[in-house]
Amino acid sequence: MIIYRKFQEKDIESIRDILDKDLGYNVVFSDLKARIEEMTQRGNYHIFVACDQEKIVGYAGFTTFLAFEVDNEAVKILALAVKADYRRQGIGKGLMNEVEIFAKMNSMNVLSLNSGLVREDAHKFYESIGYYKKSYGFIKNLS
Repeated sequence: MIIYRKFQEKDIESIRDILDKDLGYNVVFSDLKARIEEMTQRGNYHIFVACDQEKIVGYAGFTTFLAFEVDNEAVKILALAVKADYRRQGIGKGLMNEVEIFAKMNSMNVLSLNSGLVREDAHKFYESIGYYKKSYGFIKNLS
């Protein structure tokens, strides 16, 4: 049975493993730990994890923000990841549901996210849970 809960500091290693082994991002543990610590100190970044027993099998990270066109704060989903061998079991949907519950409990009516152009399976997933394509995202690397 999958349990969803708020992030705890002990979860950082598991998140790093998912980033590395399941998503292919080579993330240094100490760097990730420092980023997550800064995020949590800011107060508007949040992480939910999905657990199978004590094993972290997925996570969703998001931030809250103000926007020019939205009356209340909104939610920007920054990360959604599920271990490869746990995909297509409803865990991503469960994590997104946790984010939506958080938003509703905090009077937030708008959720947004970006998804890579080539991630067509992810696009289908987001559309299946009620999200729709609205815009393109752009990025510029200054380093």
